[in-house]
Amino acid sequence: MDTASTLSSPPDAAQELLQLRARAADVLDIAGSESDAQGETIQFSGRLRVASGDAFSRLKRMFGEVGFFPLLRDGPSAGESIIVAVRGSLTQSAAGRAWVNALLFGVTLFTVTLGGGSTLSMMRGDDAPTWQNVLANGIPFAIGLMLILGAHEFGHYLQARRHGLPASLPFFIPMPFGLGTLGAFVRMRGAVENKRALFDVAVGGPIAGLLVAIPMFIGAILEPALSGQPLPNTRSLLAEGLIGLFRPEASLLGIEVTPLLFAARIGLVLTAMNLLPLGQLDGGLIAYAALGRRRAYWLGWAVLIGLCGIAVVTRSSIWVIWIAFALLSGASQATPLDDVTPLDHRRNVAFLATTALLLTLFTARPF
Repeated sequence: MDTASTLSSPPDAAQELLQLRARAADVLDIAGSESDAQGETIQFSGRLRVASGDAFSRLKRMFGEVGFFPLLRDGPSAGESIIVAVRGSLTQSAAGRAWVNALLFGVTLFTVTLGGGSTLSMMRGDDAPTWQNVLANGIPFAIGLMLILGAHEFGHYLQARRHGLPASLPFFIPMPFGLGTLGAFVRMRGAVENKRALFDVAVGGPIAGLLVAIPMFIGAILEPALSGQPLPNTRSLLAEGLIGLFRPEASLLGIEVTPLLFAARIGLVLTAMNLLPLGQLDGGLIAYAALGRRRAYWLGWAVLIGLCGIAVVTRSSIWVIWIAFALLSGASQATPLDDVTPLDHRRNVAFLATTALLLTLFTARPF
């Protein structure tokens, strides 16, 4: 019995290893390699010979020729990189049933009309709102809020498609109480290629939503009468700035709440909360792309502790709900295939601008 031949890899596996090693050596000074028992993943470590972005582009093409796709990671030592060849293909489809999206949209429009209409009627002093009052308040509120939520999700959708990531149409989530919805989401299939794509997909939603919410807020503050009440303590810096610019006489007074004004305020608050650098929230993905896994992880915990402090001081249940939502959505982010290549200068500037935007939108007392 030939022990050496029994323990050696099958000829096809050995050939695959040689082919992958030669391709990895095109971009990496290989210092070591290992593979799993089934040959489904093969790892090479060493120092990159070319820029990480160029290395990943080459590996994606070359590994694909032999039925693998690459992962690029930082190694345990400074300057060391790890290339992982994974058997399989990344080609996926986000095809779905459009009638499901349309049905959820219709149901959510109905629940938001009822929930928002009832809430607005009570806010405006109607202790026993009639159907006429609920619909009169609820229909414009629902249209305004659904436009903001839809724009947000289509911002994610368009950026995902721009980067070749299959994405579904938005799924709206109806809720039979409160304002009538838990928001919406876009389902994405496959892995994000690099941090730049992750940043674009994450930031695309809040920016698109604000492109609807801010003009809606400006238009809404021009119409209603001043309430004559003292200045409310719920305005963000952005809201204060817009009111001072477009309705300066309202800077020291409250404004009567209208359906579109309420929808715009909800949109601004939801955008601020989504931009918080926590887990799977848009802000968490943005922070991961800009700062890296370790820094984003510790920043997320710092923000979470800060929110707990705000919840205690303000005694606001909204922060308890949002903290729970952030934790339930997941504390970790999906790792891009290329987790080494950093953001470019343009996206780093956009990250700083997004951070400044969060600071202007955030308020400890949203309502």
